[in-house]
Parts: sequence; C-alpha cells; structure tokens
Amino acid sequence: MPLRKSSFLIIIFLLSSCLQTNTPVVLPTSTPIPTSTTTTIITLPPTATITPIPQPRRMHASYGPEMEQMPAGYNPLTGRAVQDPSLLELPAVLVSISNMPVTARPQAGPGFAPWVFEYYIGEATTRFLGVFYGGYPRRVPNVTGGCDVRETISKPKGGWLGNRVWLDENEDGIQNDWEMGIGGVCVHLYADDELIASTSTNSNGYYAFDLPETAENYVIHFEKNDPFDFTHPDIGNDDQDSDADTATGRTRPFKIDSIDSSWDAGLLLLETPVATPSPVVTGTPPAWYLPLDAYVGPIRSGRLTYDHVNKMFTNSCLVFASAAADILAQLEPCELVFGVDLYDPNSATLTIEHMRELAEESLVAHQPVNYAGNLFYAALPDLESQPATSISVFYHQYSQSGWKYDLTSESYLRFTDNADGSGELHPATDRLTGRQQIFENVIVLQATHDLFRSNQLDIDLSMSQRGFAYLFRDGQVMKIYWSTNNREWEQKNGFLRPIHFEDVDKNPIALHPGRTWIHLMTPASYLEEIKESEWQVKFVQPNDPPVK
Repeated sequence: MPLRKSSFLIIIFLLSSCLQTNTPVVLPTSTPIPTSTTTTIITLPPTATITPIPQPRRMHASYGPEMEQMPAGYNPLTGRAVQDPSLLELPAVLVSISNMPVTARPQAGPGFAPWVFEYYIGEATTRFLGVFYGGYPRRVPNVTGGCDVRETISKPKGGWLGNRVWLDENEDGIQNDWEMGIGGVCVHLYADDELIASTSTNSNGYYAFDLPETAENYVIHFEKNDPFDFTHPDIGNDDQDSDADTATGRTRPFKIDSIDSSWDAGLLLLETPVATPSPVVTGTPPAWYLPLDAYVGPIRSGRLTYDHVNKMFTNSCLVFASAAADILAQLEPCELVFGVDLYDPNSATLTIEHMRELAEESLVAHQPVNYAGNLFYAALPDLESQPATSISVFYHQYSQSGWKYDLTSESYLRFTDNADGSGELHPATDRLTGRQQIFENVIVLQATHDLFRSNQLDIDLSMSQRGFAYLFRDGQVMKIYWSTNNREWEQKNGFLRPIHFEDVDKNPIALHPGRTWIHLMTPASYLEEIKESEWQVKFVQPNDPPVK
C-alpha cells in the first residue's frame, strides 16, 4: 500500500521564557589553510608499473538485537565500533538541547549523539534530547582541503565510484567508524592518463564520480595541502583503508564496470590548530562563557517526556536547565545546569569532562549497562518501501528542517531554517566540528500524548506501549512499529531498555548501522509524498485543554 497521508503523534512543551531577544551570533565559516592556486591537471607523469594488492571487502553482518549478538566494542545504539570501549560500561547521559532562539545554533554535540529526539514545545519551537552513550563529543579541527567544500548532494545517474577522504586521528591507516571526514579536498579522475572529471569532498569527506565510459585504466588523484600528509595505504579491508600513494596521492591503476565505493584516502593533520571559543559573538558582551574544551549545549529546561526516556535508559543521567515547579516535581535529573549570563539564554553548557563524571556517578554496582534491543544491518529490511531522497519537516512556519539522502555516505544530511518564516534551509552543522549533521536513520514516530496544561505535553513513551512509525534509511521510507513492551531479557532481568523497532509481527526491524534522529508528531500530523521521492512531514498542533 503506498505511503501517502497518515496520522501522527507528537510532543509539545511550553517554552518557558526562552524566546527572548539575544545578541546575534556569527559562526565562522571553515577557511582552507592558505595553499597555492589549484591548476588543471591534464595528464599524469609516467609512473612505474604498480602491482595491485588484492584486499578483501568489508564483510557486512547483522548486529543485535541482543548484547551477545554485538561484537565487542560495538555500541548497541548504533551497531558500530566505538573509540573507547570502556565508555560502554557507563550509563547514558541525556541532555536537553536548545533549538531556539536561532542564536543557539549551531548547537554543540548533537552530531555525536547515537540518538536524538526532536519534539515541539509550543510557541513555534522545537527542542532536542540528545542521548550520549558509548562516546562523547570532541572538538575536531575543521581544516579543509584546497578546493571549496562541496555543498551539492551527489546524485549519480547510474553507476558511480568514489567514497571518502577522512582524518586519520589515531594514525592507524584504518577508517574507523568514529573518525571524521575532511571537506574541500580536490579529487581528480583519470582515464588512460587523461583527466576526465574533477570534484571536491563535502564537509563529511564524501565524493563521487559518475561511472565513466570503459577505458583500459583509471586512476584517482587526491590533492593534499601543507597541513596534511597521507596515511599508510592498504591496511585492513578495502572499504576502510587508504588507497592514496603517500608520495603522489594517486591510487593504483584499476578497471571498473560497476559501482565501487571503496576508493578512499586517509590524511594526517600535521599541526593541530589552537582551539578557540565558537561561535564568535558580535557585540557586547562576547561569549565569555563558552568553554575551550569540548562541551554540549546550549542546555535548556526540562520537559515531562524526559521521564519516560530517562527510565528506558536504566540508570541514565538526565541533564537540563531547571523547569517549572510542577514539571520538575515529576522528573529525576542528576544535574541541573544553569546559565551564567543573565542576558543570554544560550549560556548553559556541559563540559565533556563533567559529562563523564556524571556518567560515572550514575553507575550502579551489580547493574551492568545494557541498552541493546535493536537490530542493525546494512541491507534494507524485507518490507514494502518507497523511494525517499528528500524529507521536509514542518513543525511550524518558524520551525522547519529537512533531510536529503546522500548515496555516497548511505545517510541523510540535515538542514535547518532561520526561523524567519521563509522556509529556506541551509546545512545544519555541529559547533564542535563545523561539519554538517549526518544521520543514517530518520524516524517519524507516533505516540499517545497527554496534555498536562497549556503548551505542556507528556508524550507516552512509557513501558508497554506500541505505535506506528516511519523509518527513512538508504533512500527509502517504510512503515514500521515502535515498542516499549518488555521482552524476554527485560522480564528475566527486571530492567527497562530503550525503545525498539519492529514489524507488524513483532520481529526486529533492522536500522542502518549508525546514528538515529527521531521526530515526534501529533496524531493529526501527516506524511505525504509531494513529488516523486520527496516527502513532507507536517505537524498539526493539538488543542489545549479547557480552562478549569
């Protein structure tokens, strides 16, 4: 049955005095390190014969839904390996992150969260609840290559080749799941030593070329500028290694007759730039309160729905910036974070050092952390689906966002508006990295909601609930179910675990390995296809309760 229009559920909350006028923020754009002007390369100089080194491709397997079905060191919320496996032993930290006023953007940290919940809180505003588990946000220098950072989405007409240029932070020659890409790297494709195409990487390091006409040999040339050097090539499997020669930046000659996403280059940053507060605030006073170290924020007030999410992540630490008395009485925060500037609603932040301390303090003896329950697999689930390369999310005229599918990264890139009613969207970045937010799964979730009072909703994600949802992954949309029902593990051990996703027969539905963004909507909200492969999720506000 085609997916056209359907009811949805929501989340709404009261924005307590948060839409006040504030000094505008100007975010510095990423600026390439000065380099010489890039010149067109016509032919490659003669090279010695290169003997190809056969390497295996990465083997894709399903992970989950139970913890023992996850490889050691894998995050059960993403199905991916983490940088520091010891952090998997600590409970999650849940942080309330502001999305309005627009001076809160770009936020610090959402791009690192395995899960992000977005919900409407009233007065044309949404807010985020970031779930931080298995790894913490960090500052990653946004040093770019010698070309412009590509902002267009790669849309190969058929077959293609390419993939990614990444920052090899641990210098092991392997493209680890947690490492960042490098934007603005110039990439050239040669056929029989003649230049046939050039492009550059996007902010997350991805690039692609349309599959060219058949030639005897192809070579990809990656340009590097002074702050970089190439990492060791041909280490590990062919999907996670670097293919660039350390001296020339060229790959070995190869033939191709089908899609090949294994052509990568790893770069080493020879000199790390000195960290500076971000964003830069124009006006008086400056943003004196922004930490030099990594942090999450801006942090805002608590909402009733946080209690349900807090409980499903057993022993997790809930962090927000105060709440109305009748709301606070129903929540169990482990930390209240207050702003330090009376004139700026964006001045409450949480340093990563303190985040880890809170997680350690929340750990309970003899209660090991287990947030498993979801299945991850690179292949699409065996469900009816429709193409979905674009998602428009309309919460309010002044609160719009969107997602565009990027085939080269097998993920959705997030876009946001300027809260001016125009509906014009631009890339949504993370303040700590300058890179566009990228999520492999986008889920629109329907849940029962109760009106506590005007503009204060309690979205029922409590135990033993089940409802409809729509999963966007791999450029497709499919109807699924979400559930907080206790299964065998919960019944046996007596602890709750996070919401899980399943089909009509309660079989686990595979998410794509990676991060997940969850939109919560009202029952009257709807999803519709406005053009082929282009979908709109439109939020319809509920009625306020009658005045008693």
